[in-house]
Amino acid sequence: MKKLNGGFNTPAIVISRKKYKLYSVFTFITPSLGLIRASIPHKRMMTMRNSSYLRPFSAMYITVVPDGEYVNVTQIDGSYVVESLDVNLDNIAYAAVASELIQELFAMYDVDRKVFDTVVNYSKQIRRRNVQLGTIMLGWQLLSLAGVVPSANAFSHQDGIDPFWIQVKETTNLSISRSVKAGLPQILAYQWGEDTPIELPKTIWKDLEKLLFAYCEQEIGKPLQSVKFLNSII
Repeated sequence: MKKLNGGFNTPAIVISRKKYKLYSVFTFITPSLGLIRASIPHKRMMTMRNSSYLRPFSAMYITVVPDGEYVNVTQIDGSYVVESLDVNLDNIAYAAVASELIQELFAMYDVDRKVFDTVVNYSKQIRRRNVQLGTIMLGWQLLSLAGVVPSANAFSHQDGIDPFWIQVKETTNLSISRSVKAGLPQILAYQWGEDTPIELPKTIWKDLEKLLFAYCEQEIGKPLQSVKFLNSII
């Protein structure tokens, strides 16, 4: 992150956009500022250079100036957009789940480079691979980074894993198969740059998704609106 005339130039991924009548509020994730929000008038967006990059999980460099609760975005230099999110409603819905999870699990300006790097890798992955599976992997990895789920290292050493599974079963009231228990450590240990995806049966992916959503709801303390929307279109 470079300081420029009172502002900062930083890599950023768009997490969400909330539209209002005259303006939109964008949430970004950055490596050195964490989650930040910017309010951009629609009139300004019409003339703003590279404003077409202001789409979910697109990557860019932005120049921002602190402005109270929000930041003021003075410049955008786009890197790439995630065109797979224009393909169908399912992809949009799963990306919305990813967006909501990020914002529920991590506070504004709470800096964690691992979280940023994981979100960047997710945004790159879903450009060419299955958005649903990418979102399931991201969700579990975010829970681990938030300290809610044991780390991949803890699973490999069986450190506190049995109590974790007991707690998950008690909070979700879901049965958890051995295959699901074997699949989760693979997801947590997955390196996003790998060319070889995780090979799990579709039924196990679906069980891991169901468990993820149920566990998140209990940990966050409320239903995820994006999951409600996803369930309404499936």
